[in-house]
Amino acid sequence: MKKTIMLLLSLAWMQLATGQTIDAYEYFWDDDPGEGNGVLTTVSPTSLIDLDVNVSTADLSDGYHILGIRVRHTPNVWGFVTYQKFYVRDIAQAEYFWDEDPGAGNGTAISYASTDLSIATSFEISTSGLAGGVHKLGIRMRGDDASWGPVHYDDYTVDVEYLEGEYFWNTDPGVGNATTFALTPGQNSLDETIQIDNFGLGAGLHKLYTRVRGVGGSFGPTKETNIYISRVIVGGEYFWDTDPGVGNGFPLNTLNAGTTAQTCDVASTVGLTVGEHYLYVRTVSDDNVWSIPSRIQMTVTPNDVLVGCPGDYDRSGVIDTSDLLIFLSGFGNSGECTVDLNGDFVVDTTDLLIFLGSFGSICE
Repeated sequence: MKKTIMLLLSLAWMQLATGQTIDAYEYFWDDDPGEGNGVLTTVSPTSLIDLDVNVSTADLSDGYHILGIRVRHTPNVWGFVTYQKFYVRDIAQAEYFWDEDPGAGNGTAISYASTDLSIATSFEISTSGLAGGVHKLGIRMRGDDASWGPVHYDDYTVDVEYLEGEYFWNTDPGVGNATTFALTPGQNSLDETIQIDNFGLGAGLHKLYTRVRGVGGSFGPTKETNIYISRVIVGGEYFWDTDPGVGNGFPLNTLNAGTTAQTCDVASTVGLTVGEHYLYVRTVSDDNVWSIPSRIQMTVTPNDVLVGCPGDYDRSGVIDTSDLLIFLSGFGNSGECTVDLNGDFVVDTTDLLIFLGSFGSICE
């Protein structure tokens, strides 16, 4: 028995008068048997037919045939015939392949039940091993006479399934020779965080390059990113008004060093006249590079009162209960300069012992 052809019909009949509708359609092969003498199917009255139709090829010989279809308009008025050419044959085998034709019978067999009425049934096509991108899918069928039909080709876009990547700094060592990193299996998009090692790189501007490879493919294009590696601050100095030259200012004795720095040191105003002055501060990195000085405008006032001493937080000239209350308000804090007595940027028991040892002292 011949395989049945599955057709999607979109047949419309132009209405000639109000209330006219389609109530049936018929089809026939090759020779017109006359209106109403084809294979008839009735439908609910409508002005448009848009449905799947099983068209039987039973008793047709292998080869090309002409299918004719027409619709019936109420009351019993038939429309024009629409013709379409088909090649009919029994299907004994089907196969597919990607891109390069391996030769008839050497493709991947398409599995379908022997009771299928049409090779238009759904079936799975494997993309395993294909690199991402556009590929050509070829499908062909063999009839009962053992001869293969022509190949039907379609273009398909296969998503990239990313497998791994690699990175390098500044100079390309060659594809496949850089530092590799893994990617989550089965992903066809990239949105991952990876660790990049910058060991051995000096401070300053560097270029980071990355590239990734998909399953069954080679590495893609290389992406370039500018990365600035910060210097590590290890010291600093300050000066008033006029720059004495790099390294010739007053040293900042206490620094919480790193890529940023914090100091709790005291800047002396000895020798400065009363009035407006500029305080400059700059730091030096572990590779002996000095920063540009930061400027702060300051007002120096006459020294008419006691300025206090370490532990005299309220500058009353004596370390007493008032200062203890101020000290306790900062106890346990980190990054604290106000009541940090030993300069380690943490107000803890060490600072408390220093404070208690000075309690009751008068600042001289």
